[in-house]
Amino acid sequence: MTHSNNDIVNGIDPKRAQAILNLVRNDITGDTAKPEFRTTVAWDSGFHATMHVTDGQVVLADEPHHFGGEGMGITPEDLLLTAVGSCLVATYIAGLSAASINVEYLRLSVSGRVNFRAAFAVEPGSPGFEDIKVVVDLQTDAPEKEVTQLLQKLYKMAPIPDTILRPVPVKVEINHHSDTKASSP
Repeated sequence: MTHSNNDIVNGIDPKRAQAILNLVRNDITGDTAKPEFRTTVAWDSGFHATMHVTDGQVVLADEPHHFGGEGMGITPEDLLLTAVGSCLVATYIAGLSAASINVEYLRLSVSGRVNFRAAFAVEPGSPGFEDIKVVVDLQTDAPEKEVTQLLQKLYKMAPIPDTILRPVPVKVEINHHSDTKASSP
């Protein structure tokens, strides 16, 4: 389990990770300490939308056939579960690597039920996820107790789970553009 500082641990270079940590530590309010992420979501047709995210990747969103979509992309619900899972994977692997724990495999199963009865105004209630369950399946070269304690600590440091666990304001600004031809006499 011990490694020199030059060894790559779980695909992560400890020197590079330390350099990033130092950048974050030394940047009190700048783009490294508090980076801004942006996504542009453009409606295409039906329930299909194209999203352009911070670093230029393109993601397609849609609803499945049984909910009126064409199945041409990922549902918003799947995107949220994916965000939770991928954030936890990144947080876990960074922390395990910093602790020089070799990971043979790490898989997260993330699931939850959405209240579509409330979303479709069939009944009152919250239309979102009722709960989200994460099952972590991993194999390492460290004792189970040590890994479990570390993962419980790291969970509290994961930005996406933290965001959905606490009230975060969502501000919606609407910029409506009327068709000038339709509104002229």
